[in-house]
Amino acid sequence: MTMHRIGIIANPVKQGIAFTVEQFVNQAVAQGMVVCLEEDLRTACKGKDVNFRPADEIPAHCDIVVALGGDGTILRAARTVRASQIPILGVNLGRLGFLAGAAPEELEKSILRLKSGEYQVEERLGLEAELDGKNVFALNEFVIEKGVLARMVQVKTWISDTPISSFFGNGLIVATPTGSTSYNLSAGGPILHPSIEAFIATPICPHSLTLRPVVVPSNQSITVQVVAEHTDIMVTADGQTLSPLAPESKLVIRRAPYPTRLINLEGIPFYQLLRQKLDWSMDRRDPQE
Repeated sequence: MTMHRIGIIANPVKQGIAFTVEQFVNQAVAQGMVVCLEEDLRTACKGKDVNFRPADEIPAHCDIVVALGGDGTILRAARTVRASQIPILGVNLGRLGFLAGAAPEELEKSILRLKSGEYQVEERLGLEAELDGKNVFALNEFVIEKGVLARMVQVKTWISDTPISSFFGNGLIVATPTGSTSYNLSAGGPILHPSIEAFIATPICPHSLTLRPVVVPSNQSITVQVVAEHTDIMVTADGQTLSPLAPESKLVIRRAPYPTRLINLEGIPFYQLLRQKLDWSMDRRDPQE
């Protein structure tokens, strides 16, 4: 399928973003493509023959979304498209860019591939939870964590309706395979291939030597309850703080009903990406590595 309508999402305050946006728009328009930018980018693309829309209206006016920025911008694009299942191309302007499918120095080639349909689309499992009466989405992870100055908390978890653990510590990470290389990895959780239909429950600084991360099939849910004498307990989704979690209340996290579709222009295998981005399994004593 060829793409002729492109939506652009970017961080308007990122240094140099105006130049990159303008460069991408010029090349896309030159290829006969219709471009729609989120409203916050209006100052970065003055006088251009493009449309501007609020971010939540972008999916209705494009066949594909291009996220210009780091992984945070790509995660925001994933929240924006959600149920529309519009594919997302991440162009890495950040430090690591683990989710990005293209490099900024290859914009022209990227646009030509988008126009001709020469790319792979990977479907990624997401998570959903109900908080304060709203369904909240996360592509990487949900984190239930105590505040910086608060004492450790007791975290109780259930997989579906079965109690699985109760421990004292700093909190819990519930991560997708896509998010397994993020906070989950730093907390000692396993790396999952993005195609695996499962997610991970990883305790944060548990006050127990026996507690370990658990990989959960995607057709089950994880329920989390935090018991504490204080109220400084936060819930975040992909690094975005949502709201405090009331003590004793339960948060149910399950698979999102729709996958997130990420474009991989180069078709780079996941394990090769690990080696490139994380120096995974590389021996620095070998000068050829």
